[in-house]
Amino acid sequence: MLKKTYFKSLLLLIISGIFSSAFAQKTLDEIVALHLTAMGGKEKLSKLKSVKITAEMEVMKMQIPVTTTIVQDRGFRSETVVQGSTITQVIDNDKGWSINPMAGQTKATPLPDEVVKSLSAETDLTGLYNYKEKGQTLTLDGEDDLGGAKVYKVTQNLKNGSKRTNYISQDTYYILKVVASVTVQGQQIESKNTQSDFRRVDGITYPFTSEVETSAMPGASMAMKIKTLEVNPKIDEAIFVMPKE
Repeated sequence: MLKKTYFKSLLLLIISGIFSSAFAQKTLDEIVALHLTAMGGKEKLSKLKSVKITAEMEVMKMQIPVTTTIVQDRGFRSETVVQGSTITQVIDNDKGWSINPMAGQTKATPLPDEVVKSLSAETDLTGLYNYKEKGQTLTLDGEDDLGGAKVYKVTQNLKNGSKRTNYISQDTYYILKVVASVTVQGQQIESKNTQSDFRRVDGITYPFTSEVETSAMPGASMAMKIKTLEVNPKIDEAIFVMPKE
């Protein structure tokens, strides 16, 4: 009789554990909501209109200064100084241009439409916030282990056709890694961005350290460390307009 009672109690405990585990599983909406809160909250993100970042990128033991200026849904401009030459790349709404003296390109040259399309998401500062309104879709693709950290895998299908898999920490709800896939000139390029050293600036959380690997540069990696980050600085949007010859 005692054995039967023990067996029933054990069975109930197992069943209870199964149901508790099932009910404990978070939905996609809950995960996104917790992530947005961790990033500063919907109200803060809704007021994010621009950023200016100065950083240092390490590539093949070279320290390369990078300045990035972004205006939400308007423009993206990066200036990278390599061996005294400044490489400029700009997205201006649905157009883009670049200057690359190291490739003999000393005047502003329009970017191909396909490259502009692949970079168009760079003008979005708010990530998963209002993703439906942005024409994006999300799927929850299970859980994973990322260097000992338990994460949710949330795949983001962007309006420009590219795809990102976001590895969201089950502890902090920060995005610890992003694997992005985009097709350029018929070739699929995959990049992996591992993020750390999260800090709050004016109430919004940013990763101050990133390590990037890309299939476009097999075997190489780039480490990026942010030096300064300004939230909602006043930007003269003329910097996005392609200079006339």
